[in-house]
Amino acid sequence: MKKEGFSWTVQAAFVVTGILIGVLVTAQFKSSIPASSYPYDEYKVQQELIKSYTDDQAVLKTKILNLRKEIDDKQKQSGVTVQKNNLDTLEQLKSDIGLGTAKGNGLVITLDDGAFAQRTTSEGSETFLVHAADLRDIVNLAFSAQADAVAINDQRVIASTPISSVGNTILVNNFHVLPPFTVTVLGDKDFLLQRFNDLTALADLNKRSKAQKISFSFLPKDSVALPVYNGDFRLKYVQADNAAQQ
Repeated sequence: MKKEGFSWTVQAAFVVTGILIGVLVTAQFKSSIPASSYPYDEYKVQQELIKSYTDDQAVLKTKILNLRKEIDDKQKQSGVTVQKNNLDTLEQLKSDIGLGTAKGNGLVITLDDGAFAQRTTSEGSETFLVHAADLRDIVNLAFSAQADAVAINDQRVIASTPISSVGNTILVNNFHVLPPFTVTVLGDKDFLLQRFNDLTALADLNKRSKAQKISFSFLPKDSVALPVYNGDFRLKYVQADNAAQQ
């Protein structure tokens, strides 16, 4: 009988101890915990990096434009001694890689964030924002429709142009671009219009536009003008053909 009483006493002690521990843990969880500012701090640092990067890019852009103007001046000075067909070939090559202005008929596409978009904060409604992927889809569709040239907010797009994002910030040619986004496409405007009128070609954009989450429209133009490419020509992972080396 003493053994059974002792066992009951021990069990009761364990139960009471467990209840007390549970009460303490519950009270600790219910106590007020100061909100961490880590997400805000991270976002603030991110924005400062973007601003610094954008400032550096603006300086480099000015240097590039000045150097290209100097090259054009030298070409004009030497034009009297160079055969005209060589100059024509040079101008064509420059046009092919975006180093010349482009004019003609085409399509002007406008993309803008929705009314409830919060691009300037670390958190927002993703469905109301225009993303870098949306711009890439438009550019890919334009070139698949045999576009001669494409530009986004006066940034000429070539084969090596990166269209990326850092948080809610969109970069084209590593330059910061802001909404509304204007995509200017040079090419056969009738063929381009046919491709962009195909609702299956840009299904997600058309769906969000129909739901009024973003603004998406396009208009054919008899005359569009595209600027000169002002990014760099840094290429990675380019490998020479073995057959050409032999």
